[in-house]
Amino acid sequence: MDEIVKDFLIESSENLDRLDQELVKLESAPSSKELLASVFRTIHTIKGSCGFLGFARLEKLTHAGENLLSRLRDGQLVLTAEITSGLLAMVDAVRQMLGAIKGTGADGNEDYTQLVEHLARLQENSFSAASPVPPPPVHAITNPTPALASEPEANLVADPSRIGGVLLERGQVTPSDLAQALRQQEAGRKRIGEILVEQGAAHPEDVLSAQKTVEARNPEAAVETIRVGVNLLDRLMNLVGELVLARNQLLQFSSMRQDAGFQAVSQRMNLIATELQEEVMKTRMQPIGNVWDKFPRTVRDLALS
Repeated sequence: MDEIVKDFLIESSENLDRLDQELVKLESAPSSKELLASVFRTIHTIKGSCGFLGFARLEKLTHAGENLLSRLRDGQLVLTAEITSGLLAMVDAVRQMLGAIKGTGADGNEDYTQLVEHLARLQENSFSAASPVPPPPVHAITNPTPALASEPEANLVADPSRIGGVLLERGQVTPSDLAQALRQQEAGRKRIGEILVEQGAAHPEDVLSAQKTVEARNPEAAVETIRVGVNLLDRLMNLVGELVLARNQLLQFSSMRQDAGFQAVSQRMNLIATELQEEVMKTRMQPIGNVWDKFPRTVRDLALS
């Protein structure tokens, strides 16, 4: 399997886990524009990657979900339990397709026609009641225009857990500038702070200050991670194990010699090897939140069953 497909599977799986959490949160806070924008960006990213890699069935399914989310984001639909259930069903179907890609290199034989039609009905039924004029197709949103930037400013909420929310809360950006930056962010992968600075809507020092504020309010936001293969970690742990054995032999040999300099070096080696062993063990640990974060979705599914 190509490395680009492997990276796509890893990134998409992580995105789907986050989607489960964000959709359940969004059901409790349907007015959260930033949360809705995050969900839309995630689906948009998966759909775009599918088109590039040639997974047509997966692209068709995510496109249906993206269209529904587009109506929600533009304020032409109101999030309901039925819509949330439909979007979560799409997440489950995407996860199954990713499993097929991992096993066979193709997105399977199931195109989830009924689910795609259900997602279409959700947007058509709700849309017909909300507005008689169809909105522009979702592909037209890829290039922001002044008309898109004129989204009602009253819909923006200063989310204190996001950089844009902090800047808006402090009055360092205007609601219209933030709305336009969010639109542009949905079309690419730039950070909101970078976009605001490029547009001249915010000063770099203000963005850095807002970033520090977000990190202070939410320590997890400051954590940076990289992907490392499990095989590499296993080999590293084995090497550290060999180092610990060598350290023990060195300590035994040191105890039989009355050489102060040699004993000092062996004690220093003992300290370093012990700390290294502890840190390497931590690399194989998983945050307990990875387990607990799945519970809200499970509770919701059980409550509706």
